[in-house]
Amino acid sequence: MIFGPKPTENATGTILAHSMMVGKNRFKKGTILTTGDIDILQSCGIREVTVAELEDHDLREDAAASRIASALAPDAACGLTCTAPFAGRVNLHAMSCGIIEIDQDRVLRLNNVHESLTLATLPQFSRVRARQLVATVKIITYAVAQEWVALAAREASCAIRLRRPVLQTASLILTRVPGQPERLVVKGQDSVEARLNRLDVALAETSVVDHRVDDVSRAISQSRGDLVLLLTGSATSDSEDVGPYALKKAGGKLLRFGMPVDPGNLLFLGRIADRPVIGLPGCARSPALNGTDWVLERTICGIPVGTQDIAAMGIGGLLKEVPTRPHPRAVSKSHDGRPFVEVAVIDTEKGQSLPQLLQMALESRADQVRLVSPHDRILQLTSKFPDIAVVTAASRERGSMIRMAVDKLAPSTDAVLLLPTDCPDVTADELDRLIAAFSPSDGREICRLAWGDGISRPPALFGRRFFETLTELEGTGGAAAVAAAAQEFTVEIQADQEMTSNPKHRSFHNSV
Repeated sequence: MIFGPKPTENATGTILAHSMMVGKNRFKKGTILTTGDIDILQSCGIREVTVAELEDHDLREDAAASRIASALAPDAACGLTCTAPFAGRVNLHAMSCGIIEIDQDRVLRLNNVHESLTLATLPQFSRVRARQLVATVKIITYAVAQEWVALAAREASCAIRLRRPVLQTASLILTRVPGQPERLVVKGQDSVEARLNRLDVALAETSVVDHRVDDVSRAISQSRGDLVLLLTGSATSDSEDVGPYALKKAGGKLLRFGMPVDPGNLLFLGRIADRPVIGLPGCARSPALNGTDWVLERTICGIPVGTQDIAAMGIGGLLKEVPTRPHPRAVSKSHDGRPFVEVAVIDTEKGQSLPQLLQMALESRADQVRLVSPHDRILQLTSKFPDIAVVTAASRERGSMIRMAVDKLAPSTDAVLLLPTDCPDVTADELDRLIAAFSPSDGREICRLAWGDGISRPPALFGRRFFETLTELEGTGGAAAVAAAAQEFTVEIQADQEMTSNPKHRSFHNSV
């Protein structure tokens, strides 16, 4: 790739490196300059622009990011899904809850291929929920040599995978000591059950017994869960204390007593037959992160945890609040998961074939497709498209149908992609790029396609911030005015096709 200043007259087909405001025209960085763009720039006296120019062996940033991400997540077995590329970035999300296992050597080798190719991940063995962001591939430059991308893809092969839970049930044994408040038993059960629920493990049974070896040993022997958890009313102070000794008396084996994680020092690990046994420290009654979480989560997901693994947890194992890390246990309220996006197909009674448009919407990466139509007969489509929710609109007015579509959104919906039947021909890939561009944390809450003639046309994606405004639409007007009034939240993605003099294109409604 050639990067640097270039005479404007010779810049057709190059990539604009920096955003420019020229008169009333705003040229965003990453724009591929057309002949019309060059005419505007020259008419305003711009004689030189900074651009990126691809060479024969180069790959554009989006294509490079997709290739590396595809190597990281080649199929469903890895437990990850990839977003469509946007601005050289592809995000990888977890398909379900579990633990992320990372081949750290591969990630290091990938990040050393070339400085323009980057992969950032969550820490090793992070617990994730379904749809959570796990890793991001980012190409820093506008293009990169194909040979570097090919090498990075080889290094990336299966470097990240989601380890799903392999245990389904757990037995919890709680012990009580004289004078112990009953609330400690309840608190212990609630906290442990919450931890299990995060990984879809059911608490099959809870036993409360006296803090005596015989009673605890009997409870261990009679437990039925895939995993046995023991939380004693008195702290375990030695490998011969009640909990570990009871495990051995029940015929089990003690593998490790104590761990270099604080809180969590007094945890012990063992087995009885083929089932793991974890002796929980007192801090397991607290929802705050502690050593319990690290051992419990890996055990549930089938990741071996031996004495050396626990010893290695000492690096980074200081989890208590310290002055240099204030409030580390505060729960983040940021949205770091893959957004839930619904496509609302608006039947305007003209334009594209409705069945074809619905099929295309289903082929996109949207989580839900809904059809809003003024025709009762449209219900006949449900036999062909059973996964599509159908809403019969009371009015044929565009604004009314959009309002009804937004009213029907699920509470979990983060964004709605409005797709009227009279929009220009679009592809599932273009819908995917609109979805990938949506990022409230980056200020991208309205995503639209940019057409070659400069006129705004549907489809368009709107984030939750604008749902209330969309429900106020009336009459024949669409959502174009909403986007026009919120340009600071709007991003445009180049359409795959140019708007030309084709009458088919020119006849479409100029609003969402």
